[in-house]
Amino acid sequence: MRIKVNILNILIYLLFFIIIGRLYYLQVIKYDYYKSLLDKVSEKEVLGDTMPRGKIYDRNGVLLVDNTIVKTIYYKKVDDISVKEEFDLAYKVKDYLDLDYSKLTKSYLKDFFILMNDKEISNRVAKEDYNNYKRRKISDSDYYKIKKSLVNDSDLESYNEEDKKAIYLYFLMNNGYSYDDKIIKTNATDEEFAFFSESNFKLKGFDTKYTYDRYYPYGDTLKSIFGNTGKITSENKNYYLEKGYSLNDTVGLSNLEYVYDDYLKGEKEVYKLKGGEKILVHDGKVGSDLYLTIDIRLQELVDKTLENEIKNAKGAINTRYFDRSYITISDPNDGSILAMSGKLYQNGKMQDYTVGTFTDTMTSGSVVKGASILTGYSLGAVKIGEFMVDECIKIKSTPKKCSIYTMGYINDLNAISKSSNVYQFKIALRIGGVNYRYDGPAVIKEEAFDIYRDYFSRFGLGVATKIDLPHESLGYKGEKKDAGLLMNFAIGQYDTYTNIQLNQYISTIANGGYRYALHLMSKIQDQEKVLTSYDNQVLNTLDIKEEYLNRLKKALKMVMSEGTGRNYIDLSLNPSGKTGTSETFVDSNNDGRFETESISTAFVSYFPSDKPKYALSISTPNISYINNYSSYIYPFNKIVVRKITDAINQLS
Repeated sequence: MRIKVNILNILIYLLFFIIIGRLYYLQVIKYDYYKSLLDKVSEKEVLGDTMPRGKIYDRNGVLLVDNTIVKTIYYKKVDDISVKEEFDLAYKVKDYLDLDYSKLTKSYLKDFFILMNDKEISNRVAKEDYNNYKRRKISDSDYYKIKKSLVNDSDLESYNEEDKKAIYLYFLMNNGYSYDDKIIKTNATDEEFAFFSESNFKLKGFDTKYTYDRYYPYGDTLKSIFGNTGKITSENKNYYLEKGYSLNDTVGLSNLEYVYDDYLKGEKEVYKLKGGEKILVHDGKVGSDLYLTIDIRLQELVDKTLENEIKNAKGAINTRYFDRSYITISDPNDGSILAMSGKLYQNGKMQDYTVGTFTDTMTSGSVVKGASILTGYSLGAVKIGEFMVDECIKIKSTPKKCSIYTMGYINDLNAISKSSNVYQFKIALRIGGVNYRYDGPAVIKEEAFDIYRDYFSRFGLGVATKIDLPHESLGYKGEKKDAGLLMNFAIGQYDTYTNIQLNQYISTIANGGYRYALHLMSKIQDQEKVLTSYDNQVLNTLDIKEEYLNRLKKALKMVMSEGTGRNYIDLSLNPSGKTGTSETFVDSNNDGRFETESISTAFVSYFPSDKPKYALSISTPNISYINNYSSYIYPFNKIVVRKITDAINQLS
């Protein structure tokens, strides 16, 4: 027995030694390691308020987009609060807030009724539906739809107006992710802001803060191009989370705000909560500033001129279906956009529609004849100085195709300056492999369309200009292929192009054959240094003989001095350019069918011709329409371009 007791004592001593040794190891030797683990568990990293976004300036440092402080009331869900407590809180708070309660929908009321009476509604569910749900034959969302359909109007009649106000506020308090700050009201009144600031210790979860909203010193000027900011949408949630954003961050949602959001967004302050103490870990930072290539003086001039002349045009005959026009002015030597504008006039109101410069397309007519004749030169379908007879073309079983008037014996320079259709028709038939004879058959090589489009794309027609804005339209490419349509293509009456494509096209000719990507960003800088600046991007070169390009330039200069572009621009500016008119169609009675024939016009130009500083394009859909009483086409483009270029002449 004594031996057993001694053995037991020894084991007890050993156990104590092991425990003491282990405690020494944990508390002394590994103290720092476990202390750091404890700190990690007990510490919590939190973010401060959103910092102001970067500002946006024009090329000369003129402020275009600023920030303004907004008084905001928000709600942050506290731990372990019940539905009843939250609704009671909403009932208590509703009288201190002026909200737009008209936004409370019947659907919200049904959701709330189910929330508060789930057992009653569940009892209304058919047994078959309930069993299918339990067997997972019906999804959670579909089962909820069934329950929602069982809430009838008599159920909702129990809610009076005061109840509905509280329900709407409750909805705002619970809209979105549970851990987000729920914005209850922005632009709160001084009285509302003061009440919630002073009473937040009594109103669990409610608080106030100053947030920031965008302010536009120039009103609606370029506002659609700047884009919108707002909360992260569910569709883009994963994209922003992967980039390190919080779900309640304000982000750029469209256009420049979206494209340059990584620079414009501010960085929040980062705090560490330790033992109830808030310790600053990382300072917040205001967003970086974006400088554009835009010249706001020129932009305002273009905007004002378009607005005034659209209103004037609506008072002229034959402009019933005319409601918009687009214009872009750029530096042809690097693709920087100096001004871009689109105006839409509907129901007696003028709207900014500058996005139409890169999203709306139209058949642009004869402005593309420069690309057509260079295609002909390059393929050997026409020679420099070659004479042809401008006479109506007749393909078997089709109507005649003519120029606006019969021009007789003309060469390539006359064909461009006077805008001969027939000259381009004959070139197109040669490229299509047709040996033309009057009223004879004409079967073209279908690859002729691909050949033309390939050459046109080198100028930027029918392809992306690479402008730093999303959702750029490439235009419509016709699918049918025959001789008549090929001839139409050659004079700009088949495929459609955007206004900025026309601008890139004329810029490529102006600068000697370099197709620069169009761009609005000049540089981005913070308070200390330039972070990035735009590097001019050459998308391609024309790869066309210099003598061909020089011949076209001579013709484009003749357009302005003695051809269809006379008086568009003062000759003291030494301009070159090309006019265009196309036959289009408009939906005159909003039935979805484009049945009324209309006339659309375009114009492209660069000046001075020898050392171009400006490239200009204007697109005006449906300026006139074809009727039995008048063929008058209002000279909208000529009036607008003349006023803008005269002002540019004075500025320079």
